[in-house]
Amino acid sequence: MQYATSPYFPNAYPPLTICRWIIDAPPDQQVKLVIQEFHLSSNQDCSQNYVEFQDSPSGIQEHADRIHRFCGYENFTIPVFYSYRRTAILIFRSKTFITNNGLRFSYQASDCSREYNQSFGYLKSPGWPNDYPHNLDCTIILRSPKNHTISLFFHSFHVEGFGCARDFLEVRNGSDASSPLLGKYCGSTLPNPVFPKNHVLYLHFRSDILTSHEGYEITWTSSPSGCGGTLYGETGSLASPGFPASYPNHTDCEWTINAPKGRVVTVHFAFVSIDDPGDCINNYLKLYNGPHNSHPLIGPYCGQVSINFFFFMFSVSIQHFSANKAITRVSFILMEGLCAAIQIITINWSLWHLCLGMCLQVIH
Repeated sequence: MQYATSPYFPNAYPPLTICRWIIDAPPDQQVKLVIQEFHLSSNQDCSQNYVEFQDSPSGIQEHADRIHRFCGYENFTIPVFYSYRRTAILIFRSKTFITNNGLRFSYQASDCSREYNQSFGYLKSPGWPNDYPHNLDCTIILRSPKNHTISLFFHSFHVEGFGCARDFLEVRNGSDASSPLLGKYCGSTLPNPVFPKNHVLYLHFRSDILTSHEGYEITWTSSPSGCGGTLYGETGSLASPGFPASYPNHTDCEWTINAPKGRVVTVHFAFVSIDDPGDCINNYLKLYNGPHNSHPLIGPYCGQVSINFFFFMFSVSIQHFSANKAITRVSFILMEGLCAAIQIITINWSLWHLCLGMCLQVIH
């Protein structure tokens, strides 16, 4: 493991600082980035002051792979970042001079096995959105706080079929390979959400030497109630507990989809069916154009309804309460408000620290 910082850290750096680190792992490995310290004033302009993760370019325009941008106002710890190819890019930009601003992070090469200790996140198979490599044997542990329960949602799935004898993704209710099996998935059918009623999940992904496909894209979240939580990533899905079956009475769920300033959240409801007399008082679905219910309300909705696409600035809170039964499936995608193209040439397993107008440092 190695470390890098903003200029003069922990002291103040000069104004108009733009730093770009390009981290290239050995072939068939990925890059793990962990933010150790990050300070930006929350009242700064996020378009000019931020830290941003990017995956390596894939050449596919629709997967530009700007993973996420953090601007200092987030009310959660920045999640650990794993690249899906061998190259990761981290950008730190601060146009405004403020004494306490700064960045420190660690980086290291990683294989496809990993453990997440956080309450939400997203998963993509190695190489995404291209085909995953052959001969993979990956174990992934999702561990949320002990008072939480995890919900796992599949947004995309395509793994070689043949009865799951060759390539497959297993999900187990626990922390190791001996835990109870919740599902073994292959083929191109999108699996149903997984609700293990546990704070830890074990995933095992294996591929053989023959055919490979795009793999999987998964959103996961957790909450004390077992329903709701924070959603994070470029795209994702969510569903009511037990989907496609009805969920239990007295269910109370609230999801928050986080997006950086300058991005737009698009929410599409694939299916909504909520039992209610028609007044939407006790059983309903509500959306707020912001992180909590003090922001503008859309809804409520109840019954079996068709809901169009919605566009939200920065974040959206989805509140879904039911005293009877309901079935809901939702997907979301973050859309660019601003984009730029940059061409970068990297070298093997080195770290380029480029501070425009200031310095050029190579760390081996």
